[in-house]
Amino acid sequence: MRWIVRVYALMEDEAGRYLVLEEYFRGGWIVKFPGGGVQSEEGLIEALQRELAEELAIHLTEAQHFYTTAFFQRSYYHAEARLLAVYYRVRWTGEIRPQGPYLRPYWLPASFIPATFPVDRHVVGLIERRQGQGS
Repeated sequence: MRWIVRVYALMEDEAGRYLVLEEYFRGGWIVKFPGGGVQSEEGLIEALQRELAEELAIHLTEAQHFYTTAFFQRSYYHAEARLLAVYYRVRWTGEIRPQGPYLRPYWLPASFIPATFPVDRHVVGLIERRQGQGS
C-alpha cells in the first residue's frame, strides 16, 4: 500500500477562529484546512509554503507542529493508498486572497467547522479539547 502525504495549516485569528476553505474538487464541494499534497522532491514545510502561496497568496513565516496522523486512514480519494497528514499551527504575512473561483475561505470557531475529511474532524476535536483546557 502506498502513502499519500499531505500538510495542513491551522491558521487562527485574534478571535480564536480558524481559516477553512470550501473547495470544489473532483466534482463536489469539500471543507478543509488550507494545505495539500507533498510533492516528491519537497520537505513538509516547503510543501506547506507552496500550498499556502498557491491557495491563498500568502507567505508562511512560522510553522509549529500540532498533529500527525496517529491512526490508520485510507486516502479519501485513492482506495489503494494510506494517508499521512501533518498539521502545523502557522503564522503568515500577506493578505489572504483565494487563488481561483473554486476556493471560498471562512473563519470559523472550531466547533462550527464542518470538515469533510476524517483526520480534519479529528484535529477539530483536538483543537476543541485544547481550547477547553485553556491552552
